[in-house]
Amino acid sequence: MSFKPVRVGIVGLGHNGLAHLREHVSSGMSEVVAVCDRNRDVLQKVSVEFGVRKLYSDDRFFDDPDIEAVSINTGDNDHKAPFLKAVRAGKHVLVEKPLANSEADVHEMVAAVEQADPKLKIQVGYILRFNPVFAEIHRLAAEGALGNIYYLEGDYIHNLLSQAKQTDPVTGKNWYLDEELPLVGGGSHPLDLLRWISGKDVTRVCGCANHVAFPEMKNDDCQVCLFQFEDGTIAKVAALYGPRCTMLPFYNLRVYGTAGTVERDTIALSSSPEDHHPPFQSVGVDRVKGHPYLPEIQDWLTAIREDRPPRCPLHDGANSTLATLAAVRAIRDRTEVAVPVFRARRFGVAADSARFGLAAVRSAEDADDVERHAGQFQ
Repeated sequence: MSFKPVRVGIVGLGHNGLAHLREHVSSGMSEVVAVCDRNRDVLQKVSVEFGVRKLYSDDRFFDDPDIEAVSINTGDNDHKAPFLKAVRAGKHVLVEKPLANSEADVHEMVAAVEQADPKLKIQVGYILRFNPVFAEIHRLAAEGALGNIYYLEGDYIHNLLSQAKQTDPVTGKNWYLDEELPLVGGGSHPLDLLRWISGKDVTRVCGCANHVAFPEMKNDDCQVCLFQFEDGTIAKVAALYGPRCTMLPFYNLRVYGTAGTVERDTIALSSSPEDHHPPFQSVGVDRVKGHPYLPEIQDWLTAIREDRPPRCPLHDGANSTLATLAAVRAIRDRTEVAVPVFRARRFGVAADSARFGLAAVRSAEDADDVERHAGQFQ
């Protein structure tokens, strides 16, 4: 069966936006019909290089009937406004992570989608789900190969000192220095990965932080938190923005289960309950170089074509964002904080968890609970 390309518009033409644009061009599944950015020079360059004819720097972009789907690649502090405009205009949306930089904004964004056309496909850009090594670990965990998972670790350790010089050419401001929260902007990547692998939601968090290595930032540059999941599983996530080193070749990932252990891209699986010291071996999947934008985009476009949930649908991505925002509150208030959890009504909660990464409804009582609290916080 042949499909017409999905007509896509891209908002924000910084590093991520341009990367998404290139992957859309190479995907064979979409046509970039319009772009939107405040920087007119960038718009002209994109028009020349990629042949995009419709160039916008205002809200007329969202009213363009040629645009079926919108890719939002603005700064972490500026996702809500274009997201709401796209959803209210009836567009499918792929929005970069984190969903928003405040819990109130997350509430508002999810509420807007609950009131929109239920056929809209919303994907939140937690891109680690599309790394083939992590996807294989997720598959093994979902099939029970690791047994009962009880502890996980994931870190975002990245020298981002160069961001101090990245001033917006239009506004003259640097949102990164003024507003960035390491655990939300960076640490939400590993936290989402741990949620996805475990198939569980966070219910409590505590943490601590310091501000030593990146003094130009307004907020802490080192944040470390402990998350407890709904079944008692514990996870540790650290987000460091000022380490004096190149980025590690592979994310720190550790997963401990009663039948196996994951260490980065290696795995040890017990052959029997008496096999207490199985050797580590390769997961069996090659590492990906760079960011797996293309499979993320292809998944979203396929979800639109096939009318099925994307791999990281709205409520799932919202729960990862909310957990890290709650962690920031826990650090600030020096206390343990309860984490609210969205229960999805129509965004894939009944979908195959091994494929889409959502916790399946566990019982009739859970199913009733989902229906009662659809679109609300518990």
